[in-house]
Amino acid sequence: MKIKGFAYLLLLLIAVPLLASCALTKEVNTTKNEPRVIRIGYQLGSANIILARSKGWFEEEFAKDGVEIKYDLFLAGAPMNEALAGHRIDISSVGNLPALSAKAAGIDAKIVGRSSADKHYYALLTKTNSPIGSPKDLKGKKVAVQVGSGAHLFLFLLLHQNGLTPADVNIVNLPAPDQQMALERGNVDAIAAWQPWVSSIETSGNAKTLVDSEQVVQSVGVYLAGNEFAEKNSDLVERFLKVHQRTAAYLRDHRQEAIEVISKETKLPTSTLSQAYQTVDWDLKITQSDIKTLQDSKDFLLETKVLKTNFDVNELIDNRYLKNMGIQ
Repeated sequence: MKIKGFAYLLLLLIAVPLLASCALTKEVNTTKNEPRVIRIGYQLGSANIILARSKGWFEEEFAKDGVEIKYDLFLAGAPMNEALAGHRIDISSVGNLPALSAKAAGIDAKIVGRSSADKHYYALLTKTNSPIGSPKDLKGKKVAVQVGSGAHLFLFLLLHQNGLTPADVNIVNLPAPDQQMALERGNVDAIAAWQPWVSSIETSGNAKTLVDSEQVVQSVGVYLAGNEFAEKNSDLVERFLKVHQRTAAYLRDHRQEAIEVISKETKLPTSTLSQAYQTVDWDLKITQSDIKTLQDSKDFLLETKVLKTNFDVNELIDNRYLKNMGIQ
């Protein structure tokens, strides 16, 4: 599907979750005596959740209290926002664009911790023999990206930095798993992707990274929790974040073993994951650099008139849970 209007595309990201929020609020479970449940939304890039699920660490943490864990796998952040708005999940692992879109859509959710940060997380890739030598050469070319993902924002910021607008390229909305085939077959000229897809496509030998996100926008992965759920279950949120700390330590101290576990779950080669995780920071703390990334991203969306109303990025962040854990 070819899409040319940046504002039109991202307005959809904002409008769809808002409609879902209005239509699906009746799904909220209000029965006091029902067992507590944590419904976790994640992606193939959510290494911590994948590792913890495989190891049974969430179940180990919560089973003694009879708390049930449910998992829901998504391809990108936009449908996760819709599920969060409809109270079908309680905590999601998303990037900066979905988090900002959720706030703009009026979804009652807060960032309760950082899942990861990586300055090389996004990349623009071309075929190894492509004549495209710089982002300026994208004019008139077909570029695949998954609409609603952080790579979507990365692509448009990259275009902006190089004097191009979305109207100068032909945007093709493709799920991340389908992008490599489209590039290899020549259906598109370039793709904008995120890890671990970037490393997976690179290691195929048929594509190369033209530019990554280091000079464009740093990736900030966050845990976005439904505020109603978090307010009623603050203890569960904190314990969820403690499981993250356990997985982060395992990724640091038992890196190869962690990669092998994640590889088995995702079916991605260990070499791909090893490359993808080289520069990732798994620390839970939300830094001033992270806040700046969110602020700069929001300012760009305002500048391009995707967002009509300004808001304070700090209103999206709830540090209470981290503070209760001694993380300042």
